[in-house]
Amino acid sequence: MSTLTVEHVARIEGHGTITVDVDGGEVRDIRMDVIEPVRLFESMVVGRRFDEAPLITSRICGICSPNHAVTSLKAVEAALGIEVSERTQLLRKLLLYASYLQNHATHLYVFAAPDYVGGGIGSVFPLATSAPDVVQRALRIKKLGNELTTALAGRSVHPITPVVGGFSSEPAVSVLEAFVPRLAEAARDAGKTAALVATFVIPTFEPAGEMLAMVDSDDYAIYEGSVCALDAGWCRDVSEYRSFITETVVGHSNAKHSTVDGRPFMVGALPRVNQSWDRLAPTARVVASKLGFRPVSRNTFHNNLCQAIELIDAAERCASYIEQFAAVGGSSTPEAFAIKSGSGSGATEAPRGTLYHSLSIDDDGIVTAGDVITPTAQNLANLEADMRAFAPTVAALPEPEFVLRIEQLVRAYDPCLSCSVH
Repeated sequence: MSTLTVEHVARIEGHGTITVDVDGGEVRDIRMDVIEPVRLFESMVVGRRFDEAPLITSRICGICSPNHAVTSLKAVEAALGIEVSERTQLLRKLLLYASYLQNHATHLYVFAAPDYVGGGIGSVFPLATSAPDVVQRALRIKKLGNELTTALAGRSVHPITPVVGGFSSEPAVSVLEAFVPRLAEAARDAGKTAALVATFVIPTFEPAGEMLAMVDSDDYAIYEGSVCALDAGWCRDVSEYRSFITETVVGHSNAKHSTVDGRPFMVGALPRVNQSWDRLAPTARVVASKLGFRPVSRNTFHNNLCQAIELIDAAERCASYIEQFAAVGGSSTPEAFAIKSGSGSGATEAPRGTLYHSLSIDDDGIVTAGDVITPTAQNLANLEADMRAFAPTVAALPEPEFVLRIEQLVRAYDPCLSCSVH
């Protein structure tokens, strides 16, 4: 028995190692070892005021901090029985989609594309010389996401204006409307992004894991909806997440593994597009269909293409939400509310998948318990199952090529290992 170790997998968020056990030329086992230390955010919020929790949990991730902040706010509001205005909901949806623009552009161009463009160039930097227009496209989308986040949340990471019950301040309508022409350009750039990703040569691969995502009958669900299982066919309220997701400590990783109904499962762009295809923006569906994608796909490598499809959807949807925001009345200023004991849960669809937060609060407004399940913590068991299924199909390749293929599979999940050890 020999062991192949790929230390510090490149072009993912956080630090992880792939360990492959080989016996007689056959892959016997393969693992994703998350080596980052546990960070204990669920304990950090205990003993703090309820309104501090979203500020603390947004620090779980500097990449998707808006998603953690909004999800934590929803948990606090559920615990205290607070209903927010339509204006607040529109601003929060815009903020979440701005995170999609930031995250998907980074993943597709900086992390994923080097595996497939130019014969596997290993880094995005050679593209700046060989394909400067491609790099400029990536930077435009990323910059737009950053600047829209800043306009909505006060800064591009760790939001400060979203608060319990609403926003401490909101951007002027004119400020948001100035983004509309840039969003139209971003939609065109996203279409070109999808066309680029569609050229990636990927294997035929259909693993057996379940797929979970939020689903809403009226919208592409990222802010509200029920959690639905693609294979099992059930839909459940997000407040019940602890009744259907089981977390398990594993010996080789500092991140827990998750199962649903005893099965590993995937969350992220592919499960979302599979379950909410009919609620994508029409342009996103048309582009995807022309590029040959139709649901239901079980090929994990299609997660890259589905992120590109979501970029088109996000750009068009943001423009629509800005139009709605300009027309809707009311206010995003929080209304007075009573501090009382209670427990509540919130969920959103972060770029990498469904994100859950829950909190318990006492009569003095002090947090007594907290819980978070991040997308990557849900994906890790399924990622390892995928690696075990995929590795034998590429085991005959020379070692460098074998490692590249396994890394491509890992990167297709767009994992955030820092989030996984929250």
